[in-house]
Amino acid sequence: MNNCAFKTKTGRWLAGMALATVSMFSQAAEPVKIGWVNWSDTEIAVKLASAALQDHLQQPVKLVQADIGIQFQALANGSIDLIPMVWLPYTHKPFYDKYKDRLEDLGVLYEGRIGMAVPDIVPESEVASIEDLNKPGIREKFSGQILTSEVGNGQYKVTLKAIDDYKLNGYKMVASSEAGMLSELDRNLKRGKWSLVNAWSPHWMFSKYPLRYLADPKGALGGTEQIHAIARKGFSAEHADVAHFFANFKIPKEDLEKLMLAARESSADKVVADYYAANKARYQAMFASAQ
Repeated sequence: MNNCAFKTKTGRWLAGMALATVSMFSQAAEPVKIGWVNWSDTEIAVKLASAALQDHLQQPVKLVQADIGIQFQALANGSIDLIPMVWLPYTHKPFYDKYKDRLEDLGVLYEGRIGMAVPDIVPESEVASIEDLNKPGIREKFSGQILTSEVGNGQYKVTLKAIDDYKLNGYKMVASSEAGMLSELDRNLKRGKWSLVNAWSPHWMFSKYPLRYLADPKGALGGTEQIHAIARKGFSAEHADVAHFFANFKIPKEDLEKLMLAARESSADKVVADYYAANKARYQAMFASAQ
């Protein structure tokens, strides 16, 4: 082989290796797309998970914010990889059932609850359960309003069922957003006015305001919920280490509510960074058996 031909072939081989290296780097740098809804607990959870993934696996993460219905659609069509805030078996059951053939359940992150709640200025002797909302004169004290977050989310839908089950005639949901709902609660408390709120926990509202859940003897709003990480079908095979992490990812409820409240005074990014630094060993251990 003459020297010129050798140089040409060597040049092609080196170019091919360079392209392969660039291709491998591009694949390694492909971000995992995590969908989330602008809920206080979800923001803490996704940012804590992102910190662990980027620190331990050097895995890039892209956070995609949208309403829950849009998140499920994006998950089913593969536009995003996972959503770690699916409330089952009640709240998000309609969304999950619709797309479940195209989804994977990676595991439970923590437990929660939804329900109608009132502040302690509402005497328990007058209103202890959802049934009591039908007592004479009670509806007027609440102005016939149930304060809630987004129209059409899971809790909104199960509350429609509760209104029907308990025959809460004359009550209507006043929907805005999580921030809007709680701002109205805050204004009402300052005026000494009764409020009926579509609440959920874990949430900082229970640390800031003196709230209690109303009993739900008909079980219209469900019982204890588990917050799951749900991925698109095939995700575990492609990202086994990330799927393993979410199967083991846990946040103690007490820690989560403290973080949510602290984030209101600074930012979710800051409190998550501080918490992860202080608890790094615990979150590193969640990757252990996948290595």
